[in-house]
This record gives sequence, structure tokens and C-alpha cells, in this order.
Amino acid sequence: MQFGAEGETFVLHPYDNDTAAAIANYVGTTTWQLPIYHYDDFEDWEVMQYYDIPSSYEIPDNAESITSEQGGTVYYSDPNRIILFYQDAEVSGDYTLVGYFDYTEEFVTAVEENPVLEGWGNKLIIVSASE
Repeated sequence: MQFGAEGETFVLHPYDNDTAAAIANYVGTTTWQLPIYHYDDFEDWEVMQYYDIPSSYEIPDNAESITSEQGGTVYYSDPNRIILFYQDAEVSGDYTLVGYFDYTEEFVTAVEENPVLEGWGNKLIIVSASE
């Protein structure tokens, strides 16, 4: 995953479940460029971001309630949304585990400093299969 069109690449370590497998399968066939329209105006934006996946992708959901999470953890949330915790968090939600990123200073900085696209007013992440 890249935060911004020219950002450093960070590797997602997927968990062994149907949700992670479905996402990996789809990303293995096409690169996702997902816009982030709300990056600083929703509840818990200081610790998490969410990225909407096109509704044409069918992703299995096996949500469980969580109340806290470590930075770097990635979840799926119905309908078709990837949730990334980039800071440790005390939250309440129903999510399906997808995987995690190595939680490093470089990772947090990349998420926080992902630039707003000039002329667009949103940020962009790029999700692709590893080479």
C-alpha cells in the first residue's frame, strides 16, 4: 500500500481468513486507487482512516465487536470499507480482521502526511499486489 501516488510502499501482512483472501484476490487482478474523502472530519480520525472499496467487489464479512486496537491493524467493515488504525485506539465497532502493517514511525508518518491531491480535495491510497 502507498499513501499518496508517490509514497513509500508498506506491506500488509494478511491474516488467514476469507475476508483477507477475497481482498488479496481482487488486488491480485487490479490495482486499487482509493480516494480518502474524509480524513479529518469523522469520529476517531486521529487514530484511524477508512477507504471505500467499489461496491462491485463482493467481500465476505465475519465482523466481531472490538473496543481497542493497536496501530497498524487493518479491518474490513461492511459495506465495502477498509479500516486502518494507524495509532493505538480505544474504539467501539464491528469489524473483520484483515491483517496488519509493521507499526513504525515511518508508517505513521506516511499515513499522517499523505498529501491532499491538488485540485481534488481528497487524499489517495494505492493498493496493489506485491511483485
